[in-house]
Amino acid sequence: MFYEKNSAGDRFLRDSSWAKTGDYALGSKLGGKRVGMGKIGSEVVKRLQAFGSIISFNSRTKKSSIPFPYYADVYELAVNTAVLVVCCALTEETHHIINEDVMTVLGKEGVIINVGCGALIDEKEMVKHLVRGEIGDAGLDVF
Repeated sequence: MFYEKNSAGDRFLRDSSWAKTGDYALGSKLGGKRVGMGKIGSEVVKRLQAFGSIISFNSRTKKSSIPFPYYADVYELAVNTAVLVVCCALTEETHHIINEDVMTVLGKEGVIINVGCGALIDEKEMVKHLVRGEIGDAGLDVF
């Protein structure tokens, strides 16, 4: 049944828990956190700056027009950020770009937000890291 597969937030609404306990408790806030992303995220950057986020980026090449710290690989970006926004094209090079090593360095407070293709993330590893509490959260547009 569809209802049984829904997220905790959806169950909170459907069960009218909000009427008993108030607002649904969100996991964390984005404001003020160090956020890393790739080239395609330039529109996302505009919105994150309004929250006071500290931006870094990764791309195949460093872009002189982008005024944020650049990391040549996603692992180094993850070492230096708390939130990874993944919004790149799926290619042979980017398949499972967010892998076990990247998730490990993100750590217990780390967040992955994927608005790109599902296969950018090693989903089995992500589930393991989430279940064990080894990464903080994941926001997935696709999986």
